[in-house]
Amino acid sequence: MADKSPRIKPGSSKINDSAADGSHRVPSGDSPPSALPHRPDPLPSLFLPDPVTTAQITNPRPSVELFAINEVAGVASPTSFADYRVPARKNLGEVDAQGVREFKHRQYVAVSDDHFVQVVRDAESGLFRATVARELKASGPLMEPDAEGRYWHPIASGSPLDRGDAPSGLARSVDERLATLFPTMAQDARTSMHRERLTGDPLLAVARLEAQHFTLVKDLGAWTGQVPSRHPVTGLPLTNTEIAAQTASRERFAQELQDNWSRKATSANPYTPSTLDYDLDVLGSLPRLSADFSHVRELSLTSTAPLEASAFLASFPGVRYLTLSGFALKSFPAEVYQMRELVTLTLDNCDIRLSEASVEGLAHIEQLTLLDLSNNPLGLSPDLRFMRRLDSLYLSDTGLNEVPVGLFESESLAFADLRNNEIAHLPDELFEVPDVRQVNFNFRNNPLDEATLQRVSVYMEAAGLDRKVLIQVDGEVQMQPQIAAFEGEDSGVESS
Repeated sequence: MADKSPRIKPGSSKINDSAADGSHRVPSGDSPPSALPHRPDPLPSLFLPDPVTTAQITNPRPSVELFAINEVAGVASPTSFADYRVPARKNLGEVDAQGVREFKHRQYVAVSDDHFVQVVRDAESGLFRATVARELKASGPLMEPDAEGRYWHPIASGSPLDRGDAPSGLARSVDERLATLFPTMAQDARTSMHRERLTGDPLLAVARLEAQHFTLVKDLGAWTGQVPSRHPVTGLPLTNTEIAAQTASRERFAQELQDNWSRKATSANPYTPSTLDYDLDVLGSLPRLSADFSHVRELSLTSTAPLEASAFLASFPGVRYLTLSGFALKSFPAEVYQMRELVTLTLDNCDIRLSEASVEGLAHIEQLTLLDLSNNPLGLSPDLRFMRRLDSLYLSDTGLNEVPVGLFESESLAFADLRNNEIAHLPDELFEVPDVRQVNFNFRNNPLDEATLQRVSVYMEAAGLDRKVLIQVDGEVQMQPQIAAFEGEDSGVESS
């Protein structure tokens, strides 16, 4: 009846208040909620199961379920950061790359030698937020690690909870925190970064940068220790001396990346952090990074050994000039498609084979002015029809047996190097190119048939004195473009 309370059956079932991923579940309508007693007394240890008495409710009504949820949410929330602290235990497990420990599907960070704080991932900011096990929704402040990554503290956001127990150093201004992250950046550049990049809540934005830097250092630290035990090409085991040398090479490149992220000048890149130019002596693969390097406009990496790097490129979406040489990419890197401002692309000697999908994808990087895929077993020719700004094309030693589609259509093209391939025939489109176009087609060291060689000879001999086109083939010396010089009164040339 409506005036009677629901009947309660004693039971021994237990309901864990944390999901496997550390988040907190709201009891669903299909699973009756447990009866939660009022508990105004101090919080229990967060490293032991919560001593919550459970009961099985039969025939629950929506109002009863809502009451139970409100009871959980209404348990006294912490009023200061000290209320989130729990004593440290020795069996919390190993700290991960982010500085977080996991115990019984809950995550904890150290705030001192003797205390930890339980945290959950905040959906809005992506950062960690302090919580206690009894909360359905984390109520604590956002947390960040210190510069060493050893201890965590609340992010000063203006909340009384954040300010009340935080050390005075946490109330540093946004500019002071930016100066810590970017110590060599000029004041006006930091001010510009503050204005242009730290939109919304600047304290939250700078906290994201601090968390990003912390993760970068951790990721690179892990990568430096992942030297392969065997050489990726020969398969021979690396000696201790070789492993030590490889570790040192990785450490140097890791430091270069950290300095570049912090906008510091280095011996390899002394002028501007928008350029990352480096000669690598590393075996295995480059690191997969979560940090943002979108400030880099020119990325130029040369490897002395086959090196995997596709995933690494994903952190550089702002690159305009990309050069990779000596890598083991195997296929065209899809990460290049995300470089929306790319204008020059050089992937030389990277063991690339084009597929029909990558030919189509490459064709739509329409703003390219230079494309260099030399010394790769391409298999398929690239499609140049949409690259209306292409000025220079390098496809030597690629095993091609036909010229790329659209090669002779681009009026902006000035040089095309297709030497050392398997091309036997040149299409009619070549001989329709106006001889006054200033363009150089190099087809040397290709097995061109006699009919093609004859057509080239006839075309060149029929060209006018103002000819600028040049077609280079084997078998005869090509005439250079004519440059007429007149010695008339208006020529600007004095006669002797």
